[in-house]
Amino acid sequence: MGHLDLSCRPGHVCILGGTGNGSLSFSQQRRRTTDVTSVTTTGHEHHERIIAMIDGLPALADMLDERPRPDRFEDRFDSLFAFVNGTLVPHMDMVESTLYPELDRLMQNRHSMAQMRREHESIRGLIERLGTFGQAIKADALGPAGSMGLRRVLYRLYAMLKVHIAEEEEYLRVLEHNLSEDEQAELARGLEHATAEPLSL
Repeated sequence: MGHLDLSCRPGHVCILGGTGNGSLSFSQQRRRTTDVTSVTTTGHEHHERIIAMIDGLPALADMLDERPRPDRFEDRFDSLFAFVNGTLVPHMDMVESTLYPELDRLMQNRHSMAQMRREHESIRGLIERLGTFGQAIKADALGPAGSMGLRRVLYRLYAMLKVHIAEEEEYLRVLEHNLSEDEQAELARGLEHATAEPLSL
């Protein structure tokens, strides 16, 4: 039986449980790319939506330093909060129920996904804090201390998501290199259920 390849060489598609060197010919790779919805492609499309939101977080945080606070801040904060609840949270729920169990199976507990799940919990905690700050904003009761706290949360969310998304991209490649075409297509379909249109910040 073959082994799980976590470090595939460029130009090779690595497989689990195959024979030989675990690589496919160029024509096989091309047919695979053309005919099958890649879990990497689908996951990357999700990540692009999330990154578009992430990249606006520092600018949103810096608005809190402006005096008076710009009128557009509340609208942009509302868009952010709608995005994280309508797109980011469903994405996390979906990968936890589809991709992570498959990665646990492939890695045979050699590289548990527990840390990625813990990162999701930390992100959910930050989202909950955003909700609390949002209530203060609507009540016009944020204050200097609240502004500082919200700024920290926004920057922390930015940093955490940047790292987490990069990690997930690597795990998507593990799935693509070690799953059959049918298995990839099934996972890709599962991810598509969490797709939502990005909101601009």
